[in-house]
Amino acid sequence: MENIDIVITYVDGNEKRWRQKRDKYECGRGGDAGTARYRDWENLQYIFRGIEKYASWVHKVFLVTDHQAPAWINEECEKLVLVNHEDYIPAEFLPTFNTNVIENNFHRIEGLSERFIVLNDDFFLMNELKPEDFFYQGRPQTIFVEYPVGCGGNSEVFPHLLINNYNLLGKYFKRRDYKKKLRGKILTPRYGMMFFYNLIMYLMPFPNLFGILTPHFACPYTKSSFQEMWTREGEKLTETNRHKFRQMDDLTIYLFHLFDVLSGNFHPHNTLKDGKFLVIRGDDPEIYNILKSGKYKLLCLNDECPSELFGQVKDKVNRCLSEKFPDKSMFEK
Repeated sequence: MENIDIVITYVDGNEKRWRQKRDKYECGRGGDAGTARYRDWENLQYIFRGIEKYASWVHKVFLVTDHQAPAWINEECEKLVLVNHEDYIPAEFLPTFNTNVIENNFHRIEGLSERFIVLNDDFFLMNELKPEDFFYQGRPQTIFVEYPVGCGGNSEVFPHLLINNYNLLGKYFKRRDYKKKLRGKILTPRYGMMFFYNLIMYLMPFPNLFGILTPHFACPYTKSSFQEMWTREGEKLTETNRHKFRQMDDLTIYLFHLFDVLSGNFHPHNTLKDGKFLVIRGDDPEIYNILKSGKYKLLCLNDECPSELFGQVKDKVNRCLSEKFPDKSMFEK
């Protein structure tokens, strides 16, 4: 297995300097600049502790911030690479407060390996992981499930972003073609019970691409898929780069993962059994029980917590994480 890196994106929306810079720019129509998207749960250290404990095979960890490395970070750590936005995002698009811009340009990060895993600052490694959980024979491990875009949820933006990705990929991948080409990777018992769901969807006569499930966990990527899509659709990706905040007509990082999938550059793996996507909407005991259980390898703690409960819930979540990871990692001073 060649080197596998991790890229983590982090922002502290509480920092005065960052907020002053952000306040100079207005979010355009259709944007998404809610303060909850930028607030800091102050638990980044537990992500690093999880990497050291459960994924020690990782080559390098790239922490991508806007000059916001936490005070506790150990800059002397040999496995750590601090990356600021201007280190890899073209200057004409800075500053940016758009996650899509920050992520869509990852292939420009100097020294990043061909194979890497992306973690948001709410993704936690909670149990033993192997390189083969993410890449097998050099290809990303993932599940192929045709899944229509869900609309009508709390997000006014995210469904649009998914449709933008699929609409662009539909130029290159026709459903009748990839059903034939990828039959063995779609209809496989590796997916467990999802095999039967896939079989039903496979028999549906829809002519066009209508959606592929992308579980919201730590996700494997190849730098070459970024480079290929930038070569093909650089103009559209550059348009996303121009948006200071997330916009409805953006393209997202899932575009590059799905390009690998639809090209057949993946190995079938039931990633759904490895992780759990949790939405924090309040003081929910189930969240704390799952954090303590060790049942899953990967957890995403998605923040939809009301502001009046945020401090209380943050303390409880971080207490659970502190009990899970009591010892400092090499990434901390």
